[in-house]
Parts: sequence; structure tokens; C-alpha cells
Amino acid sequence: MPHNTYFSEVSVMATIEFIQKRIAGKEKEIASLTKKLGRIQKAEASGWEANNPYMYSESDLRYCLKDLELARKALKKYQADLQEAENKAASRNVKVILDFLNQWKDRSRKFYQEQFEQYLVAEAEMRKKGEEYTEKYYSPARRDPSWKAYEEEYHKARADFNTTWAFLTPYIQMLVNPETHRREPAFNLERMNKDLDTEANRKYDFIIERTVAIVGTITDAANLHIGDKGDLNGYIVGTTGTAKVQTIGAGGYNIQCFHFRTLINEMK
Repeated sequence: MPHNTYFSEVSVMATIEFIQKRIAGKEKEIASLTKKLGRIQKAEASGWEANNPYMYSESDLRYCLKDLELARKALKKYQADLQEAENKAASRNVKVILDFLNQWKDRSRKFYQEQFEQYLVAEAEMRKKGEEYTEKYYSPARRDPSWKAYEEEYHKARADFNTTWAFLTPYIQMLVNPETHRREPAFNLERMNKDLDTEANRKYDFIIERTVAIVGTITDAANLHIGDKGDLNGYIVGTTGTAKVQTIGAGGYNIQCFHFRTLINEMK
């Protein structure tokens, strides 16, 4: 099943829903503490003797007031977080930037999946070396003086393997093969999609926030375009000025996925 065409709608809505749940939980906590405070104040008014089935005291009053204050501060923060998240969701409407980031995600996803296939080959070779090492470790050959060099060579190969494929480690999970019943590496596409969505949201917010700081409210992004290499370039016009957008792409040697740096500068 293909991943979402636009990353923002699903991931941002999930963030908004999460904050809304926090707000609801904090409102419920405040309501409960307010009722408790009412009971404590009744007990206080009677000198802590009548209307006091819970045996409340001055310390209960202090702690309840403190908890209520903290809960109200937390609620205010969550409400501000919700407003910010909703504002960001509303601002994610520049189609060319969304297209640019979705193309970046598609390239990244393809790259990691292709690298995983290469990892499987390398992992099989390393596993074979490990089996040979174990077999020789318990053989008389280990008494040969040349064994030390072989052992060092093996451990270096293992260290090089771990370093080479460290970038892929977060997306490798071990699943049981239904045919062999052995645990074998599999690619965790679900986690990769979540990470790509999070990073794409972060990149989008950076582009917008940096641009808005220069041009004010964006009024025209029609001059933005995606180049043949998947780079984002052009101009964004706003209420207080115009910004030039330029993307510098880079692909690392051998294992690093294509990444980019977006330059946004004011046009004088």
C-alpha cells in the first residue's frame, strides 16, 4: 500500500489529536481537584471537625491548591501547543513545498529499501565468517601462531560491518521466517514512514518559518519550482518583502542517502 501522498495531514492531525487528549485529561484532573478543594474548604470552615469524613487537614489544603495551580499551568501550555499545532497545520498549504518534500521522502524510502537488500547480502557473508570463526576457535588450528592475525582480522571485519550498516539499524527488525522458523532480519517500513513524516514536517516548518521571518505573511509562492534533480528553487513573495529559495543537494559516499540544505535569503 503506498504511503500518504501528503505527509502533513496525517502526521499533523495525529499531533493535534494527541494534544487534545492531553487537554481533555488535564481538564478532567482540574475538575476533580476543584471538587476536592470544595470538600477541603468545607472541612476548613468547620475547624476540621465537622464535614470532614476524609480527615482533611491544612497540609491537604496546601497540596490541593498546589496541584490545582500546576494543573492549570499545564492546561494553559497544552492549549498554547494546540494553537501552535493548528496554526502549523493551516500553514502547510504551499503545494510546491509539499511536493518537494514528498519527492525527498520517496527517494529516501527507495534508498533505504535498496540498501537493505545489500545489507542482507553483507549480513549473510558476515554470518558465514562468524560460523567459520566459531568453528576454528574450537579447533586445534587455534594453537597455530597465525591464529592471532586471523582473529584480529575477523574482529575488524565485524567492527567494519557494524559501522557500515549503523545508519540502517533503526529500520531492521527480526521476524520469524514461517518456512525455516528462524529469526531473520526484515525492513521496518512503518517506522521509516513515521520518521520520514516527522522529518518532512520539521523541514517544512523550517522553510516556512525562515521565509516568514523575511517576507512576513506569504502572499505568492507561484515562482517556486522543483528542478530536474528534485531541488527546490525560486522566489516567495510576502507582505514585507521577497525571499530567494535555493536548495543545495548532497549525496554521501556509498551509504548516505541524498539530503539537502535549503538556503532562504532576502532579496534586496
